[in-house]
Amino acid sequence: MMKKKLFLFLITANAFLSFAKAQNTNNDSSAVASTFKALLAVCKNVDFGDPKTTSQGTFYKAAPYIVYRGSDKERAWKVFTNYSNAEEKKGVDEICTRINGSVNQDDNYKIIRYATEKESEGLWHVLIISYMKKGVEKKAAFAFIKIGKHFGLGDID
Repeated sequence: MMKKKLFLFLITANAFLSFAKAQNTNNDSSAVASTFKALLAVCKNVDFGDPKTTSQGTFYKAAPYIVYRGSDKERAWKVFTNYSNAEEKKGVDEICTRINGSVNQDDNYKIIRYATEKESEGLWHVLIISYMKKGVEKKAAFAFIKIGKHFGLGDID
């Protein structure tokens, strides 16, 4: 009888852990998709009437969505970009320009896949995006990593 109770307990615990993991994956995928959409919006919808756009730069609002991946090993993959740093600003501007020349060309883009992948920097959350460019279907992978409670774009393939 004791073995039966232990067995039932283990099955219940395993089911609960599987459910909790699925819930976390679902929450993460939603958060990553929301971050992706917000990043696309700030890259595409630049407010030239905003005084900060003139003083700081065109894509200053995108910096909090992009992970720093420069040469400073203390900061790389651990913080978001600092748009007041000229090198980091250049990186943010390049990413937004790349986004605006690809996915942001198609208002009907689709997120076709979400996956996670463990790498040395941490757990990557990857969105595979399908979009049309000049009548041709293209695909791109946008990889996000979690820093604190927020996801940030770390790479585009």
